[in-house]
Order: sequence, then structure tokens, then C-alpha cells
Amino acid sequence: MASRNFILLSVFLILLIIGHAYGFVKRDMTQAPDLNILKQVKRNLNQFRACLDQSLAAIAGQVDVKQLQPVFDALGDQVDRLSKVFEILTSPQQRTPSAGGGILE
Repeated sequence: MASRNFILLSVFLILLIIGHAYGFVKRDMTQAPDLNILKQVKRNLNQFRACLDQSLAAIAGQVDVKQLQPVFDALGDQVDRLSKVFEILTSPQQRTPSAGGGILE
């Protein structure tokens, strides 16, 4: 019984060591590493942009116009407010004499 446990333990440890040795990532030295870090950053950014574009396209495909209607309404209200403020700020002010000495529009 003791020898059977010893054999099972030995096999288990050998498998553990082999699995642990193959678990490490080994660098492929057949190609020289590119020393220009900017090319690597540019490539990674392009891959990220492509992934982001695909993700946003998938999300946009799932959105219905009726779901976005409240957003469009809120944006329209804000644009109306901004245009009114712009008109008020850019319109020429007329100065007329008054009892209080203020500016009347």
C-alpha cells in the first residue's frame, strides 16, 4: 500500500513538473524584435480602433430609433436654448433714454 501511494505521488509530481515547465511562455527568437517602439504603438492603436469600431457598430445595430427619441428631443431643446442665447448675445442693443438709465431691448 505504501509503495502504491509512493508511485502515485511520484507520477503526480512528475506530471506537475512537466505541466509547470510547459506552462511558461517562451519567446520566439526566430524573428528579431522590432526596436522602433512607435511602430508597435501605432499597430496596437490601429488594432484597438478596429476593435472599437466593430464593437460600436454591433451596438448601433441593436439600437432602435424609438429608443433614441428622448435623447434627440433633449438635444433639440438644448440646441434651441443655445440658439436663443446666441441671438440675444449677438443682437445689437438699442440704447434709449429711460428714467432708470437702463438699457431697453
